[in-house]
Amino acid sequence: MPNDPDHVLDAIDGVVDEWETLSADAMRWAPPEHKSPDLLHEVTELFTPIAEALGEVLRPIGDSITRVLDRLTDDD
Repeated sequence: MPNDPDHVLDAIDGVVDEWETLSADAMRWAPPEHKSPDLLHEVTELFTPIAEALGEVLRPIGDSITRVLDRLTDDD
C-alpha cells in the first residue's frame, strides 16, 4: 500500500468514476410492455368458462340420449 493516506479515497474515486460511466446504461429501466388485449381475447376470457359449464351440464343429457338410442337399435 502506498504511504499516501488518501489511497482509499483514490480507490473509491476510481471505482466511482468507472461506475458513473456504466451507470447511464445500467440504470435505464423501462416498464414491462403491456399489450392492450384485443376483442377476441376478451370474448374468449368471458365465454370460455360459460361454455365449459354448459358442456358439463349438457353431458348427462347427451349420455342419456345415446343410451336410449343404443337400446332402440339393439332391440331391433
